[in-house]
Amino acid sequence: MSSLSGSPIPLFKIKVEEKGKILDIKEIIARIQGLPSCLNGQIVDLGDGVKGIIMGFDEKDVLALVLGDRNKLRLGGEVSGISEPFKIPVGEQFIGRMVTALGVPCDEGEAVGPDAHMPVFRQSPPITHRAHMEEFLPTGTKIIDIMVPIAKGQRQLILGDRMTGKTVISVDAILNQKERNTVCIYCAVGKSVSALEKVATTLHDAGALDYTIFMVATDNSPVGEQYLAPYSAATLGEYFAGKGRDVLIVFDDLTKHAWAYRQLSLLLERPPGREAYPGDIFYVQTQLMERAGKFNEEHGGGSMTFIGIAETLQGDLTGYIPSNLTSMCDGQVCMSGSAFAEGFRPAIDILLSLSIIGGRAQPPILKSLAMDLRADFARYNEILRLSKLQSSLSGESERIVHRGRVIMSILQQSAHFPASLAEQAILLYALKKDMIESRPEAKKRKFYKEIYPFAQANSAELLLRIEQEQKLTEEIDAGIAALVANYLQQQAHLPVAERRQTGVEKT
Repeated sequence: MSSLSGSPIPLFKIKVEEKGKILDIKEIIARIQGLPSCLNGQIVDLGDGVKGIIMGFDEKDVLALVLGDRNKLRLGGEVSGISEPFKIPVGEQFIGRMVTALGVPCDEGEAVGPDAHMPVFRQSPPITHRAHMEEFLPTGTKIIDIMVPIAKGQRQLILGDRMTGKTVISVDAILNQKERNTVCIYCAVGKSVSALEKVATTLHDAGALDYTIFMVATDNSPVGEQYLAPYSAATLGEYFAGKGRDVLIVFDDLTKHAWAYRQLSLLLERPPGREAYPGDIFYVQTQLMERAGKFNEEHGGGSMTFIGIAETLQGDLTGYIPSNLTSMCDGQVCMSGSAFAEGFRPAIDILLSLSIIGGRAQPPILKSLAMDLRADFARYNEILRLSKLQSSLSGESERIVHRGRVIMSILQQSAHFPASLAEQAILLYALKKDMIESRPEAKKRKFYKEIYPFAQANSAELLLRIEQEQKLTEEIDAGIAALVANYLQQQAHLPVAERRQTGVEKT
């Protein structure tokens, strides 16, 4: 373009910036006058290097969540509207690091060079971006893999009272992803620093930091960060899923996330509803959980599996937040306080736990060997309940009770020792073929403890074939039968002194 005299007219890129001013500051919420074209989730510059996120507005004012030191703000200070959503840095260098909800490292390590910046608040992928969830996610917890299987891309909830082992199950799931090309993100919301250190130490000692990211908002972090942390963790996961990787995200826990949002909503002067939670608490957490899924090749081909943890009070599964979360997930694992008190670990209530999608992805070998297990366990619990009303049991009832106890002993497991698919298959095979049911209790416990190391030493090829084929073929059937028979035969021919030393001669 040129002027009438022929000289060129310089063209400048026009930048429109809205201005406003701070009217009031209430804890971490700033009330702003101006910014007529703002949107929810938009970034604003509050001055002195402090940013904010717009959380709500009315006809006159805008309410923004302060991200940073609120003591730097002053009433009447100028506010600039930035026409972009709230973003955090993402990238490969975050693996093995501990970061805040803003994507800032907090582990005293070196600065992280991000590969990109992605918006935190995003719509869940539409159905056209998704694929069928048909791949199995092994958690290493025998009860879950056998009776409540989880598929890659699934949303599974862990419900239970405090100190019943919810975090242990999720940490074991992370430990079991070693050498499986899965990126794990442990999102701590409202946890104490000591509890976080315990989890971090466990993962570090097991070498799990090579594929794990910590997204941290502890109980002494600002409420705003506790609210943002799960969304930031999902954003990090979406980066890797877009690269074709499988991602496992643990939210520990979503009850405290709801508490943080309730506190924010009270500061935003939103009317409270049931249990003082705002009316949109369901939408807020659904917006998070629906971002999980298995995605088709046109959209990366990766998957994001969510394991959410929710706390109950005295086993009440009908509480507002637990029931909300249950309705937006694909299944739940219910922890039992009574089973925990009786010493059963992990203290999972099998009859209340379920998985809507995982059965489709469960390996055929587990599916065939565990076909009647849930029904047998249900009959066992029913007989136990009725036995309290009568003095003796019939022969059939005694058989059911005995088998139920064998099932419970097989499913027991120590913390942070995830079981492989091959180990689970061998134990289930021995149970299904009645190869150990009639043996004394001490010999059963010895069998559960020693059969897998025995198989590693003598039948490594069989274990590898089970992991690869995941089907009960004739060769694998014969191989497991020979393995168990060989172990039992060797135990029968142990010297008397060795049997006494190992406790086998007892009973």
